[in-house]
Amino acid sequence: MVKENIKEEIETLKQQSGGDLVILGSPRLAQHLMQLGLVDVYKITVSPVLVGNGLRLFEGLDKMVNLKLVENKTFDSGAIGLVYYTIVS
Repeated sequence: MVKENIKEEIETLKQQSGGDLVILGSPRLAQHLMQLGLVDVYKITVSPVLVGNGLRLFEGLDKMVNLKLVENKTFDSGAIGLVYYTIVS
């Protein structure tokens, strides 16, 4: 559990071997890490359902983040899986 120096701790974890760090089902944590510029890959599933309220994934970003689509897949359900890499300028 990291409570202080989150950016430094995540950057240290990203330098270690062993695989990717993944966030599942935590929009607030994802938003915080996006604001800190710590997200390298976005894997997003777009479902064929419209919801009128709830947490918005990209809320609170204070600057534009450029992304490159590197993969997409359409599922039998009509959902679309998208994979984007963050473009570092």
